[in-house]
Amino acid sequence: MHTKRVLVVADDPHSITWAHAALSDLDVETGHCPLSELERRMIEGAADLIVLDPGLRPASQLAIAERVYARGVDMGLLLVVDPGALVTLTLPFRGALDFVVRGCLPAELAVRAQRLLWPGEEVGVDDLLRVEGLTLNLATYQALVNGEPVDFAYLEYALFAFLVTHPGRTYSREVLLSRVWGTDYYGGSRTVDVHIRRIRAKLGHELARRLETVRNVGYLWNG
Repeated sequence: MHTKRVLVVADDPHSITWAHAALSDLDVETGHCPLSELERRMIEGAADLIVLDPGLRPASQLAIAERVYARGVDMGLLLVVDPGALVTLTLPFRGALDFVVRGCLPAELAVRAQRLLWPGEEVGVDDLLRVEGLTLNLATYQALVNGEPVDFAYLEYALFAFLVTHPGRTYSREVLLSRVWGTDYYGGSRTVDVHIRRIRAKLGHELARRLETVRNVGYLWNG
């Protein structure tokens, strides 16, 4: 069995040092390269896992990864994202992937890397939730409607998944902000309404009607 290889792709030397230190207790070979080499190194199959810190360009770097995955390249991708990027984060639909938020403990990066490198069994039954034509993969942050992937941004997915996994219960906007955005979020509660509108638009009429508005209270998923 070959030793797993992890490639840290980043331009920030502090991020590179942090990632190498976090992975030091795993039985892996580590290396690093700048963001400009991401596409070439992925095509070459330079690693079993890419730890990608896209800096200020998450969308462009993820577009590169998506393009390479479409060519049939098979490797894991562990993304390091800034908290502010979660609002618009959309993960590729191909490949084994996960993410950590910048500032997390090194142990979290190591655990998520380990999960991608040695996945063991495939996604279990408990990770898949199906309603009519909807399939939510709770392990990979992906959603399908009638077999087609839904292009949810991460917080859209997180909000939707929270409601779907707590069916029949109404949650106020304030509670949803706390449970999905976190207790450190200081934006207005109307951001929940914006995300709900976007989710409904992406689901189609039949599923969207299950995402109900409870007047003067909040939202519920009628499962």
